[in-house]
Amino acid sequence: MSIEKKPGKLVQRVVLSVARAIIRSRSRIKVERNDTVGLKPPYLILANHVTNWDPLYINCYVDEPISFVAGASLFRNPLLAKLLNYTGAIPKTKYKNDTRTIRGMLKAKQHGRVIGLFPEGNRNWDGTTEPLIYSTAKLVKMLDLPVVIATISGGHLSFPRWAESHRRGPLRLSFVKKWEAGTFANHTPEAIHDLLTEALAHDDSEWQARTGASYYGKAPAHYLERLLFICPHCEMPGRLRSEQDLFGCTACGYTVRYTPQGTFAQFTHPPRFTTTRDWNRWQLERLNQSVQEPEQLITWESVMRDPVHMYVSEGEQPFQSRGTGQLRWDADQEASFTFQGETGPAYSFPFAELEGLNVQLHHKFEFYCGDKLYRFLFYQPRTSAYKWLKFITALEQRTPRHN
Repeated sequence: MSIEKKPGKLVQRVVLSVARAIIRSRSRIKVERNDTVGLKPPYLILANHVTNWDPLYINCYVDEPISFVAGASLFRNPLLAKLLNYTGAIPKTKYKNDTRTIRGMLKAKQHGRVIGLFPEGNRNWDGTTEPLIYSTAKLVKMLDLPVVIATISGGHLSFPRWAESHRRGPLRLSFVKKWEAGTFANHTPEAIHDLLTEALAHDDSEWQARTGASYYGKAPAHYLERLLFICPHCEMPGRLRSEQDLFGCTACGYTVRYTPQGTFAQFTHPPRFTTTRDWNRWQLERLNQSVQEPEQLITWESVMRDPVHMYVSEGEQPFQSRGTGQLRWDADQEASFTFQGETGPAYSFPFAELEGLNVQLHHKFEFYCGDKLYRFLFYQPRTSAYKWLKFITALEQRTPRHN
């Protein structure tokens, strides 16, 4: 199968029936509104992105098989590539211009497909919609199709990106036909971007506070240190640890309890922040302040040391292992970081040469350097690929690139 040929109706019914049964066994799911019923393709579905299950959540309640735009690195897995190609998925290199994506989306429109896109470009970490990729506005204008906004509520709380396991609780979906074809003919990309940002804005913490939803699972705080890496009490980075439903700092003892409502409650201390959203916002501000001060920045040397397994892909080839070693950043070479393998030479990665930095799942840190795609697998469960992404981003923003 391909973009040109949709999966057969029988196959679609069987697969989606099984998928719905699995989803309903895991979550109390309800569709609050569905404007896709009776809507004839081609049209565009834009959705917030909170779990790995999002494409299934959406396609289970849309009659047509959806051509989702998917990360190009997923196509480097031969078995997964076959499944993605069968469903008509469209490859996209994350955070880089990719003419293949434009061609694929135009082909999907031509063949009457429903096109699915997650404009954040990646799953969000704290349940709040992240800034949208700006080029989405240009794609929406170019495709000139009806636009449906899909909103997933409770998805982050049912399976946070940092977590290891699912929590049972309510999940709500809505599909709102927001705009007709031709709506954006006279809009600038900036104006479209603003409209999309408003339409896709969602905050699971606010939604939970309104609904009182609760989510139950084993060891609910494991592994919060993948997301939160600065203590709000002593402000030490890299000393936070999770255990069952507790999350605390090994430096100062500050410890809070993670509740079924996805909030923090007092254990040893009153919580400074009651949600992961607020804690994360504070820690990113604190990180940005730290990199501005040399005496504070140097304290990050010991924090930016993690064991990883390195993989490299050239062109469209599958990833090849380059061995296990340590990913590290040193203050005396602050505009780069290195990978030192257990054997062989060290690899140096200057920030100015990196493109498309992103995290796959919760533990795969990826970027392009030259014509190669590098992947660092954080194989120890308490290490944080997110910390590396945000630390490098903070240093880059402090020292803008000169082209």
